[in-house]
Amino acid sequence: MPWLLFGIALIPVIAVVGVSFFVEDVFSGVENPFANHGNIFTITASTFLIFTALAGPELLIPDRVEGVLAVYASRPMRVSDYLGARAAALAIAAGGFLVVPQLVLYVGLASLDDDGWFSGLVSNASDLPKILLAAFFYLLAYGAPAFLVAMFAKRLGPAWGVYLAFMWLSSGFAVAITSATTGIWKYSALAALSINPDIVMDWIFGRTTVREGLSGADFGPMWSVGIILGIAVITWIIGLRKYRSLL
Repeated sequence: MPWLLFGIALIPVIAVVGVSFFVEDVFSGVENPFANHGNIFTITASTFLIFTALAGPELLIPDRVEGVLAVYASRPMRVSDYLGARAAALAIAAGGFLVVPQLVLYVGLASLDDDGWFSGLVSNASDLPKILLAAFFYLLAYGAPAFLVAMFAKRLGPAWGVYLAFMWLSSGFAVAITSATTGIWKYSALAALSINPDIVMDWIFGRTTVREGLSGADFGPMWSVGIILGIAVITWIIGLRKYRSLL
């Protein structure tokens, strides 16, 4: 399933690059409006959410349920070593899920440069730090809640369901409350966990996309950054406390 999702994430990028070549050949000088990194992040975000729902619990639950932690604890190892290794594994797999489609787009668009492929790579090199930074916040925003659910779930199936319901319902709740109320209730927009990385990504790429239902509670991207980092820190602290008694 994760590899299938990875393939699904690549399909829109390949299509966008293909359309860009077609537009360039037929309408010289006309750019494909969909061929930008922000759009690709938006397109792949929902697939990445499902990927994280599968990968996060898979990294923590089997070790705890099947007694593998006792094997790890037979040698000197800190709790931070174990959780850090699991987080790194998720970062490598999920990071590739996010970054590879962006690199395909980056290389593909460079091929359309009038001065040649290498010149296109150089002229668009400023996009690479933005891609990595946006991928980092998507990874934290989706990965930390997945780990938090996996720390307490005992079976993979329920963990997947709880995580997806938590991410989708929190954003649905935030949009519903923000749209229907005013005043202090606008702070419920901060609970839109699956939308926060989109807001940060828009800010990184200089986009002004209006998030439906949250336009009346625009706190700025720094609020979303704070929520994402805060949940990641809380998850790490809870993980250290919980696994200290297991290792």
